[in-house]
Amino acid sequence: MTSTADTEQHPDVSEISDLTDGLLSPSRTAEVREHLDSCALCADVHASLEEIRGLLGTLPGPSRMPDDVAERIDAALAAEVLRQADPPEAAAAHVSRETSPPARTPAGHPRAATGPGRSAGVRRRRRNAVLGAVFGTAAVGVSVLLLRAAAQAPSDNSAADAQVSKSSVAAAKDFSDPFLRSQVDALLAGNPAAKHTDSTHRNGAASDNSPLLGQVPVVPACVEQGTGRNAAVLAVEQGTYEGRKAYLLVLPHPTDSAQVQAYVIDASCVSATPPAKGKLLLTHVYPRG
Repeated sequence: MTSTADTEQHPDVSEISDLTDGLLSPSRTAEVREHLDSCALCADVHASLEEIRGLLGTLPGPSRMPDDVAERIDAALAAEVLRQADPPEAAAAHVSRETSPPARTPAGHPRAATGPGRSAGVRRRRRNAVLGAVFGTAAVGVSVLLLRAAAQAPSDNSAADAQVSKSSVAAAKDFSDPFLRSQVDALLAGNPAAKHTDSTHRNGAASDNSPLLGQVPVVPACVEQGTGRNAAVLAVEQGTYEGRKAYLLVLPHPTDSAQVQAYVIDASCVSATPPAKGKLLLTHVYPRG
């Protein structure tokens, strides 16, 4: 058979592909390679085919069936073959011949056929039974794989939930502007006595510096000095502000008893030498709630 392209024309892409796979005759291989040496276009096509062939060679093969599934399939097939080795019809016929006298055929009637036709029916039923066992065992194997995947899914979801929980905790301790309001609300909700002033304050007999009902939070002196006030601290919590350690202090508003003022103070003053007043990082006014 002659080639689809002579030495004066460009070889077909299929012929260059055959060269890559080593399917051309030696003479035609020499001719095509000689053409590739002098033709940049065909040489580029050949290089692309070589690259595609190399990439296909690196693809992973099919995953191996788990050993326990393969063992179950083999056991089911072996059991089915043993069960079909002695068909129920043959066993019933054997018992009948031993316990019952042979039936007499009326004169003039031929005996029933017991030749190849009947044995073919037995083989057909046996084949159907074996195929049914194979498909049933395969279905069992697929079910086992699906159950394993379903069992692994909750653990993956639990890991994702744990990651979200960690992120929420990290955000809960962040005193930056977007999270400060929620932090103040959470602190006031955790200390019901901080939501309302005591009876002395409500009657106007004391100033904002009067302590409120409940346990008085412990605040480092330098941090409290950073607020620039001498009022009773309603709530305090440690966290971070823009990556640095900080304290969140909630104090009564200086003039409005229906509001509170939040202060975020740099915590580095606690370990500073010599002691210094804490630096005010952020302050906001919010309703008591």
